Amino acid sequence: FEPALWFGMTASPDRPDGFDVYKQFDHKILYEIRLQKALEENLLCPFHYFGISELSVNGKPLDDLADFAALTSDARVEHILTQANYFGHSGDRLKGLVFCSRNDEAAALAEAFNRRGKRSLALTGDSSEKARMESIERLEAPEEPGALDYIFTVDIFNEGVDIPQVNQIILLRQTESPIVFVQQLGRGLRKAKNKEFTVVLDFIGQYKHNYMIPMALSGDRSYRKEKMRQTVASGNRIIQGASSIHFDEVSRDRIYK
Repeated sequence: FEPALWFGMTASPDRPDGFDVYKQFDHKILYEIRLQKALEENLLCPFHYFGISELSVNGKPLDDLADFAALTSDARVEHILTQANYFGHSGDRLKGLVFCSRNDEAAALAEAFNRRGKRSLALTGDSSEKARMESIERLEAPEEPGALDYIFTVDIFNEGVDIPQVNQIILLRQTESPIVFVQQLGRGLRKAKNKEFTVVLDFIGQYKHNYMIPMALSGDRSYRKEKMRQTVASGNRIIQGASSIHFDEVSRDRIYK
């Protein structure tokens, strides 16, 4: 079958698995709209991004993802919940997604949140499609006994899922790729009734690729250090519309470094 015109549309043109979407279409791009332009055109829900420094555990920065006890410690759970409660959400009730670095961390943190009154569950790559859909329905449901406040996951909700009513996103994992960062951020940018904005809380550790955060937020792929410094320093001046970006002092220092 040889079509006269082969027309494709994608929300993920740049893929972390290395598959070249552009090559399939001989690198002919009729039109593209990126995050900044979509916000400017009012196609997405505004977001308020807060880069928050991770806490220290036993006097050491939380930068070792192999330290399961530190990742799931009471101190870290309280730190996350304190910030989540402080920055809040838009809408009638909380409907949050939490992206973790590993499956056992997601399960343990969901259990810890439940003990503190936040109705939560963890989903992994082993969770069935039925379990995933039921969890999404519970997250988006009106206030009722079976409703959820948070879904904890690792990577399974990066793409291919539509949860418009998500109004808070918590990032507890390394930033390894601007692509994945924007995918996870995008889970909260669908418009929904009674949702004016999405709160994004990014808990930034001393990770090797933190410089990719300003790249992802600005859309700049030049790797120019001065451009990235301006992004971190200027915050919401790089984003169109009602969205805002803020890094706390420690997070700024870590990204600069």
